[in-house]
Amino acid sequence: AEALDLGPGVGSENIKGMKPNHVSKMTPSPSLRLPSNFSYTCAADKSHHQTPQSCNTCLDCCKDFESEDDCNECVKKACQENGPKWNGTNFTLPRIHYAPQCLYHADWHDIAGAMTHQGLHHLFYGCDGTLGGWGHGISEDLVHFVTVPGAPRRVNETYHGMLSFSTPCSGFVTTDDQGIPSAGFRQCTSDKGVGEGHKWDVPIEIRRAQDPYLTKWGDSEFLFNVSYYRGIPYDPARPWMDEDGNWYLLLSADACNETTKELPCEQGGQLILYASTGDFAGEFKEWERIGPVYTSKDTVLPGGHLTKEMVTIDYIGAVKGDPYGGDTRIFFNNVGGNGGGIKCCSGTTSYSVVSQKRGEKFLGPMVPYTETNFNGTSMVDWGAFGVKPMARVKGLYGIRALNGDHSRGFAMARTLGSEDPNQVQYTGRKIMFAWLSHDNGNAAVSIGRELSLSSDLVLLQQFVPELKKLRKGVLSLGQDRGSVDPGLYSEVVARFSVWPLDAERGVRGLDDFGLRVLGCEDEGTGVDLSISPSLGLALVNATDYGKDVARAGPLVFNYDPEEELPTSFTIHAVVDASIIEVIVNNQTAIAMSVTNLSSEACTKVSLFGLSPAVTGFAEVYPLKMANQMQ
Repeated sequence: AEALDLGPGVGSENIKGMKPNHVSKMTPSPSLRLPSNFSYTCAADKSHHQTPQSCNTCLDCCKDFESEDDCNECVKKACQENGPKWNGTNFTLPRIHYAPQCLYHADWHDIAGAMTHQGLHHLFYGCDGTLGGWGHGISEDLVHFVTVPGAPRRVNETYHGMLSFSTPCSGFVTTDDQGIPSAGFRQCTSDKGVGEGHKWDVPIEIRRAQDPYLTKWGDSEFLFNVSYYRGIPYDPARPWMDEDGNWYLLLSADACNETTKELPCEQGGQLILYASTGDFAGEFKEWERIGPVYTSKDTVLPGGHLTKEMVTIDYIGAVKGDPYGGDTRIFFNNVGGNGGGIKCCSGTTSYSVVSQKRGEKFLGPMVPYTETNFNGTSMVDWGAFGVKPMARVKGLYGIRALNGDHSRGFAMARTLGSEDPNQVQYTGRKIMFAWLSHDNGNAAVSIGRELSLSSDLVLLQQFVPELKKLRKGVLSLGQDRGSVDPGLYSEVVARFSVWPLDAERGVRGLDDFGLRVLGCEDEGTGVDLSISPSLGLALVNATDYGKDVARAGPLVFNYDPEEELPTSFTIHAVVDASIIEVIVNNQTAIAMSVTNLSSEACTKVSLFGLSPAVTGFAEVYPLKMANQMQ
């Protein structure tokens, strides 16, 4: 249960055991340094604010300005000083997580695109209500982020009779055949669709970056049109070139376009594959529809199922630890992200482990490894799952002790990390960031999670090791020490070993144990991060601070009710005032907000449940602030 430490960058460990065709031959461009400041420029016409001369900042500032100084002053007053505010006391504002101001506005905040380019990590996130499109944050180290102007925004578009002035939906960022960064998406809707069709008949397009910092974007270039029986986002995964030399792109849909053409769609969600035997874009693109390659209504819960489209998908391969040398691929979906998740999973990010072999001409269907996880599917994060009533009394265990319809935390996630943006075919860091919803109506971006695979194809994850640079000393907890106080911002690594005293009941016969964070002086209030052997679950219980129920995820990743638990556990937690992220044994992750953190003095950390059968110790690291430090 030792926490993996992959280290920064792409090294030999990242390609160990990989087949040669999964090692990128790309020569990275020289790394850039992040400039200390950016200026804003303004366009005269609000409806054309995604031009090289536009303000690229907030809708209230796209007016007629004569100078750059005028625009900068408007940004300061209208967009920053008078922009959306954090709904809570100042001490509940996260300082480790990146939480740009536009995420305080009630809106969709998917990670719309993500990319590592010339040593800088770029996150693009949905901020339609304040920006008219995507927001943009850049980091040199995956921990400290700077919000910059310049991202794809809505523009007036005409394409074969279409009239669209709508925000770019969730999409992707990659490089084209010439290595130019390109953002791709559909504008979400139109007043008149392509060929005078439905208003949601809007094509997939790209816009190419005009500067190395990806803050200026060119004109729209259309790849191909998509049309469906109803309006759906058609969220695309990042396109990739496979070893056959063809470009591929997956679009999300439901499975009823050629059957019932109505909701609920009992066949579930569907992925539709497109391919280009020519270039990615430009004069020599040759995109054609290949057709459905994956259809599923299954969720991790036996009684749950999906009746609408897949949402904000991602697709990766050549993952560290893959027992098949890089051929395994992982598909990410957000189950019920637009509704239709029956009894599961409130739009939280799930994953399916699949293989995809070459067909007669193009790639063939995605085939899930159903012998792994829960019929081949599991969750990246379990923050929307709680414990069923009377679960202990009924003897429910593991996944069968959970329900999955609570408010979500971690959702709409995307990966970045390698200079080669092809995260399907080639090795390199696979680092996932997500939209974290807060109970106060605001949002933040998750801490980056480094992804790998276990030998039995369970997704492993750890917080990016770069987070260690925020540590400022260490406080220790053991069997005999009561509590320590690291302050509002801390990282905790707690390790437990168990020796069952009852041979017949084994580990499952032990009482709950773990650690308490955000504890108050009275020692009766706090958030418990616990291991429940009798339930086979990891739990995060913040009901002391107004959370509706404790959130929980399984410690055993299969449906076998007799599966025994390990005898050692590691709880790795990051406490960022009112946001907590927890990863247990590098497998079970739970992210959630604390609803009513009432005092900035409630910051104690302690262990509980220790006994002759359970020993534990913890290293508690107070953390320096990284973001929102103004």
